[in-house]
Amino acid sequence: MNRFNPIQNIENDGLEIMEVGNWAQKKYKLVGKYCDIFTSGMKNKWDLVYLDLFSGPGIVKIKETPNLLKNSALIAMSLPNSFNHYVLNDYSSNTVKSLQQRIERLHPDKSYQLYNEDANQVVDKIFDELPTYLKISKPLFFAFIDPFSLSLHFETIKKLSARQVDILVLHALQMDGVRNMGHYISENNPRLNLFFGNSDWRLRLTEEKVAKGQFVKFLSDEFDNSIRKLGYKAAIIKERITNNQGSGIYYLSFYSKHERGLDFFEKVRKGNNDQFELF
Repeated sequence: MNRFNPIQNIENDGLEIMEVGNWAQKKYKLVGKYCDIFTSGMKNKWDLVYLDLFSGPGIVKIKETPNLLKNSALIAMSLPNSFNHYVLNDYSSNTVKSLQQRIERLHPDKSYQLYNEDANQVVDKIFDELPTYLKISKPLFFAFIDPFSLSLHFETIKKLSARQVDILVLHALQMDGVRNMGHYISENNPRLNLFFGNSDWRLRLTEEKVAKGQFVKFLSDEFDNSIRKLGYKAAIIKERITNNQGSGIYYLSFYSKHERGLDFFEKVRKGNNDQFELF
């Protein structure tokens, strides 16, 4: 049996394309590999739903190269064992239109729903509008959350946690967190309150005398502490995504309420090239 390859080249179709750094290939590889092991391992046990809150247009261009690749949404639709249903959202209406046209052309057989909403406002609507068969079954969700900054509200995670949802989230701990540390820790800035779901972090930041070089770990630990209170277990190792100069910019963090989800992620992580431990 051929192994599923998430890195899939595709021709230009004239629709919207998002430009990304070469590092994005590592992200897409890990997401695609996890989707593959998730659907292969759970296909006869649950109705499976793929949820992507920052879906993009479906195709990306690697900067400084002519290479066009499928992004997470279309990778998830290309699996040998499909999800039963796909829920995709993006804030840009043009992005959503391009993605819809690509799905209709490449994957017309898929059951899917597209949204053009703020990712922090759409979760209630998504669950309310699930297909009828999913409302009477016990669906298992895999949510990929891929913001470019620390704009994700913890309340969004809390809403997801009401269902059986495994979560892989891209945290811009260094690209956004460290770069804007002085701005975000100012008394009147609500960004990290919303990201952590509390304001107690300010006291801990002061008590622990967190330096700028320790701020990535502080951000990661605080988020993990918050999500554990929802019943989630955090993968021990986070995948560090670096730019072409080798500097860390993002971290892929995985969370599940069940050990099997963590086992799946660990298998994928160990098989991924260019592994990095966060701490």
